Amino acid sequence: MKKITLALACAVLMLPAAAFAQGITIPARIEKLSEKARESVNITLDGALLQLAGAFLNSQDKDQKAAKDIVSKLKGIHVRTFEFDKEGEYSDADVDAIRSQLKSPPWTRIIDSKQKNEHTQIFVRQDKGVFAGIVILAAESKELSIVSIDGEIDLKQLSRLGGSFGIPSGLPTESSKGGTAKDSAE
Repeated sequence: MKKITLALACAVLMLPAAAFAQGITIPARIEKLSEKARESVNITLDGALLQLAGAFLNSQDKDQKAAKDIVSKLKGIHVRTFEFDKEGEYSDADVDAIRSQLKSPPWTRIIDSKQKNEHTQIFVRQDKGVFAGIVILAAESKELSIVSIDGEIDLKQLSRLGGSFGIPSGLPTESSKGGTAKDSAE
């Protein structure tokens, strides 16, 4: 009986490690914020849905083929946005439920910007030298946005889509060495 209990305890302790390796989990306390929000958006695209969406992209069109290549490497996209009528409808503890998952070794905070009533953080995860995930947390006094993209993200491919699909043009790439994607293409 002790061996079974010990094995079960070890398995339970390993679950969080497996979850970190896969990306983040949107906690229930975040999901419940939609009940308080004036407006909320909940987008959840897992691997199967992303592959289905990719099937509708035309491989003959240059931009759609690039988008299809990017989507084929993603495991999930999760977006949660909330707009509240008044301040104090969510707390730092709500956002800390996400931040605590991003303290594990594979995650690196690359941006932490604080201004009056605003706090924006961007975290990236690398796996074998490749970007394997990104999380964006944007908190304002009456708004909260969480974006999580899990899967291989090739910045060169993403920069080629600049100006299409709502992706800004002029994104930096590793090969541009401080320039923009446009600079490296010329």
